[in-house]
Amino acid sequence: MPQHRPRLVAAQAGGGYMRSMRRPLSLGFALVLAACAPPGRQSFAPSPAGADTQTIAAADAFKNRVPLVSILPGTQDFAGPLSAAVAQALAIKPGAAFQVLAEAPGTGHPDQDAQALAALAPEAKAVADAIIADGVPAARVSLGAKTAGLNPVILVYVK
Repeated sequence: MPQHRPRLVAAQAGGGYMRSMRRPLSLGFALVLAACAPPGRQSFAPSPAGADTQTIAAADAFKNRVPLVSILPGTQDFAGPLSAAVAQALAIKPGAAFQVLAEAPGTGHPDQDAQALAALAPEAKAVADAIIADGVPAARVSLGAKTAGLNPVILVYVK
C-alpha cells in the first residue's frame, strides 16, 4: 500500500499545478479573443469602392457601350490598328458583328446635323470596308450615324 500513496500524492500535486496553470492560459486566451473583432459586417466595407470619375464619365459618354475603336476624321493610317482590334474581337467571339457609327455633335439644326454626318459618311464606309477586307462577312458589318458627343468621330462597336 505504501506504493499507491506516492502516486496519489503526485497526482494531486499535478492536478493542483494544472489548475493554477489553467487560469493564466484561459485569461490569456480571453484577452486574445477580446482584442480581435468577431467576423461580421464591421469586418468588411459597408459598400464596395466605386469606379473612379473618369471611368464613369467614359461609360456615360458612350451610354454604357465602350467602342472597340474610335477613329478621328482625317486619320489615314487606321487600317493596321483596326485590323488588330478586329482580330482580337474575333478571337474572343468568332461570330461577332461590328457596327460602324459616324458620330457628330448635335447643333439643334437638323440641316447642319445632316451635313456634318454626311461629311463623315465616306470615312465610316472606308472603315466598314476595311473590316470586311479583314475577313468579316459583309452581313455582320453595319453602318449608322447619330448626333452625340462633343467632337466628330467614327466609332466601331462589337455586337
